[in-house]
Amino acid sequence: MLRRAGAALDSRGVTTAEYALLLALVVIVLISSLTTLGATLEDKLQSIIDTLTGVGP
Repeated sequence: MLRRAGAALDSRGVTTAEYALLLALVVIVLISSLTTLGATLEDKLQSIIDTLTGVGP
């Protein structure tokens, strides 16, 4: 009986570790996507501002 309880706890620990790794991967992808998107968005907004103010490229 105690062995089964111990096995269940070990399984939960492994599952928690897997979820933590998955979360870390998602965070890394999200940060790199937002960094790239942010730079692109900044360039587009600056282009719009330059066009509206009459400053040519």
